[in-house]
Amino acid sequence: MCAPETIMAALEGEPSACSEGPSACLEAEPASSEGRFARPEGESASLEGRFARSEGEPAARGSRRQVLRGALAGLLGAGALAVLPRRAEAASGVRASRVLDLTHPLSPDFPVFEMYVRKPARRQVMFEDVIGFNTAEWTFNEHTGTHMDVPAHSRKGLPTADQVRPEDLVAPLCVVRIAERAARDNITELTVKDLREWERRNGPLPERAFVALDSGWYKRVGNPSAYLQFDALAQVMRFPGVSPEAADFLINQRSIVGFGTDTSSLDVGTRREPLVHRMLLTTGRYGLENLAALDTVPERGAQLVVGAAKLRGGFGAPVRALALV
Repeated sequence: MCAPETIMAALEGEPSACSEGPSACLEAEPASSEGRFARPEGESASLEGRFARSEGEPAARGSRRQVLRGALAGLLGAGALAVLPRRAEAASGVRASRVLDLTHPLSPDFPVFEMYVRKPARRQVMFEDVIGFNTAEWTFNEHTGTHMDVPAHSRKGLPTADQVRPEDLVAPLCVVRIAERAARDNITELTVKDLREWERRNGPLPERAFVALDSGWYKRVGNPSAYLQFDALAQVMRFPGVSPEAADFLINQRSIVGFGTDTSSLDVGTRREPLVHRMLLTTGRYGLENLAALDTVPERGAQLVVGAAKLRGGFGAPVRALALV
């Protein structure tokens, strides 16, 4: 399959490196080995006629460009079309040679705080051999997988997911690494000292930056018990987080639009009160949790782009987080 920017260039009528055109690129995508287009055994083929076409009724046909754009959107994720490197360069002035995905796939086995929320669930309800296409229904908490915490998560009346300013979703990305320490201490916290040492190496945090904590924890996501480390006796989790002192430093002495972590919470797992959440969110900033692959991003110089579901009244939202490098 060709690179996304190659396909998009062809769709916009620009010269394409793909000699066979974008449709050939898309058709070359291999089918899933997991049988995602097969109807589960015993599933009824009937959908009560709701989606059947009347005899003689012509099939609806969009333009070829619309079809290809839709197919590409499905392959890349809803927010990705707007942030291909060439488009992002023009929009932000940032030259990007790579796009890195900082997002975990959302699936029914993604680790969640089961004391608070249900695990995600997926059920296919339409099938291509019946009506010509496939559709699934998902059920999941808005704070599942790689997701955003918005101000209303901590206090009603503050901005909800649909009210986050678009300009805050594109920001200089600054990654602070504590993975070596976290490997020895599973409840270590980001400190003001860590931030000052980062600035000594990289210069001052940029204005309106997004700061992300790389604890290396994302590598454990395939093992929920290792990722959450629930202590049944103490009724707490054990994973790294942000200290209140570091949060205060970023909020009151620096200019940030938000903060993120590769663990399940901005607060360290053993903190019973979500103090860092409150400090960050009630001052109009947002948080990203369950980020992935922050160790592939340079400490400074990348641009964060957050494709967030615009859920009206949402206290959070699933996101596709990308780094332009």
